[in-house]
Parts: sequence; structure tokens; C-alpha cells
Amino acid sequence: MKHDRHRMQMASEALRKVVAYNGDFDIESHRAMKNMKLRYFRVIEEIFNAQSLVGASSKLNLTPTAVSKACLEVENLLGVKLFTRSNSGMMPTEICHSIVETSRVIRSELEKLTHRVNQFKEIRTGAINIGFQAPALEKRIMQGVSKLKQRDGSLKIRIVYRERPYLLEMLENGELDFAFVDFFQLNQNENLNLEIMHRDNCFAASRNASLSVPELLSGWEVNRQNLWIMPVKGVALRERFDAILSARDLQPPQNIVEYNSSIGLEELFLCTDGWGILPFYAVPIARKHQHIRASYELLDEMRLESGLAWMKNRPRSPHIEEAIRMFTEEMPEDAELILADPSLKH
Repeated sequence: MKHDRHRMQMASEALRKVVAYNGDFDIESHRAMKNMKLRYFRVIEEIFNAQSLVGASSKLNLTPTAVSKACLEVENLLGVKLFTRSNSGMMPTEICHSIVETSRVIRSELEKLTHRVNQFKEIRTGAINIGFQAPALEKRIMQGVSKLKQRDGSLKIRIVYRERPYLLEMLENGELDFAFVDFFQLNQNENLNLEIMHRDNCFAASRNASLSVPELLSGWEVNRQNLWIMPVKGVALRERFDAILSARDLQPPQNIVEYNSSIGLEELFLCTDGWGILPFYAVPIARKHQHIRASYELLDEMRLESGLAWMKNRPRSPHIEEAIRMFTEEMPEDAELILADPSLKH
């Protein structure tokens, strides 16, 4: 109850900011707000997220003209400009942020109300949208999804597999409830909650040989000439490796095949005899085709951490809170210990 009162206070405060805005807002709050339809809030939020009429129209399944008309209706109703229009898009004004904040709180409260009404009527409903770009966590994620469905068979679960930048954008825009991603450079994002579920490190391997990352870099002038099979840019493993090369003024490989899915990847390595950067969790697959050393020298810059990410200070329905709590209660795995040689760690 205390948590719910806090959320309602947030909504009231956001509405107060709208009413107290000292621009051209000269209509009484109750007259403006009683004419605000829920669809208006969604239109404004989608324009806010996309910062363009075309982008918002694709989300709303409306024409850009219809979206523009709805936006103008809200602005005329409130007596304020919510967006600055330019050739580069729709830039939200300061007061627009309060409108969107209010929209999100209202939507969350309505979802909670729906949940409570359905509980009262003994009807269980709900949906969870999950982002996924952390292959090391695949088994644990699917086990968790199974547990959620066993607890509540009516729960609708949607799993979205995309490159990390897209998932983070969807998370920010409220299209995802939480996401499983690599945490590379995410500690700088003050808007995210992060819970580590997996730690790892990497080595380089082909069908016929393997190297530690320090060994790979020391002979990079020769190793660069090999065929390299790498994740597309936007996947955290690729971002880390590119950053390591750049920090040492080393040129990236030119002979390269890029992928954004693990489907068919093992066969690609076998057919091409290409080289790749592999996390230690992939050792069981690599061992099927070649001898893997007992240990490898580690490079701290290639240390991987992945897990659950979700937005701070974002209202959530009870079933989503329960799902986050279930995943965060699990102990993190440390695959780095599998083949690490502590005496050689850099």
C-alpha cells in the first residue's frame, strides 16, 4: 500500500507540474484534464520515444498526418507546446517530459487495477516482454520462463532477440520489461538496475588451433590475415574486441564474416576454418572438434559480465516485479574459472 501511494503521489506531482507550467497554460486544470483521453497519452509517449511523426505512426498503426493532428489536439487542449518541430524531428519540450512521466504512471496504475480486478474475479492475466542478447544465459533464462509459466499458465511471455543497442532502446521506451544483456559500459548508465548472473573471459580458436587473447594480440600482424568469424557490431563481445584493438592501435581484420545469431555458427567455423573470439562457456562445443588447453592466459579487458537489466524508478505490475525477483535471486555463474590460469592473469 505504501508503494502504491508513492506511485500515485508521483502521478499527482507530474500532473501538478503540467498545471503549474508558467508558459501559456491559462486554463483550469480540471477542465483540461477531464478532456484528456487515454489515447492522447499514448500518442504523446510514442512521439516522445521516436522523436518523429513517422516513427510514432508505425508504432500506432496510424498515418503521420493522424498522429500530427492528435498531437495538435493535445497541445491546443493544454495550451502548451509539447514538441519543437524541425527538419531533424520532434524534440520534446520540458513540459512534455512531465506529460510522458504522467502517462507511464497512469498506465502502470491501470495495469495494477486490471490485475486486482481480475484477481477479485479469479481471472489471472498478464504479459511480460523480455529482451535477450546473452547466449551464456540461454539455458537459465528458458528455465526461468518455464517456472513463470508453471506458476501462471495464463501469463503471456514474449522474448525478443536483438542486438544490445536495440534492446536497451526498447527498454528505455517501455517496450521491454527487462532484458538479459552483456554489461559492457552499462555501469555508466544511471537509469539502469543491473544484476550480474554470469562472469566469463575469452580465448581465440579455429578448428585446428587455439590461442589466449594476449598471445593473439602479440602476433596480431600475422593473425590478422586469417579469416575471422565475428559478431556484428552492436554485440558486446565485438564491441570489447574492437575496443582492445583500437586501444593498441591495431587494425581490425579485413577478411571477415559477421553473424548476429548462433544458428549455423558451429558449421560455419568447421567449413571455413575461420578464427573467432570464444567465451569460456563455449568450451564444451569447441572440445568436440579440437584439443583445448588446460588453461589460458587471461586479459582483464576481455572479462565479460552479463545478466538482468531493468529501468530504475519505472512503475511495474506485480507479475513483472515477481519475475525480476525470481531471476535476481539466482547465484551468478563464473565461467572464467573454467580455464583461467591465475598465475598468467593480466
